[in-house]
Amino acid sequence: MAAEPGDRAIEELGTAECWRLLESVTLGRLAVTGLDGAPDVFPLNYTVHNGSLYARSAHGAKVLDIATRPAAALEIDGEDDTWHWSVVVRGAAVRVEHDAEIRDSGVLRLGSANPASKPHVIRLTPSTVTGRRFRKAAHNAPPSAAGTDRRDVPEAPTPDEKPSPPRRGERPTPIPHFAPDQDDSPNA
Repeated sequence: MAAEPGDRAIEELGTAECWRLLESVTLGRLAVTGLDGAPDVFPLNYTVHNGSLYARSAHGAKVLDIATRPAAALEIDGEDDTWHWSVVVRGAAVRVEHDAEIRDSGVLRLGSANPASKPHVIRLTPSTVTGRRFRKAAHNAPPSAAGTDRRDVPEAPTPDEKPSPPRRGERPTPIPHFAPDQDDSPNA
């Protein structure tokens, strides 16, 4: 999508750009369907090799989940001076058992913030790779408040002021949010 100067444009990324971004980071979030049928998401370190994504894993939920329901997705995101971006890979995840494939993939060289032993290797073979880029707002300011009723949005605490935690049975303080720009509404 082409953007006029100052627009908060959304651009669809081409496949080559998605792969470039996938190769530029090593931390993503793997989404799987749990044994109970509910979705689950796991942060993990991964590497790209021969058109697939490889990750190490401890024995646990994600290894068990993909054994029975291999459909999975991996999402990464980031930003640069002008854009926020996101890439999503969907495909089949399987546990890799061949030593040569594990060695060739480079997955054994991956670092991890989690100190647990990770004896299993997972391969996500993509069926789709998509991405989008969102133009940052000027000066990273929140959208215009013109016409927005903010009576139910509490003031955010100052950096020196810590909000008190809710008492048992009390609703927590809502996170402040901003309505979309009025210019972006379908009736504008």
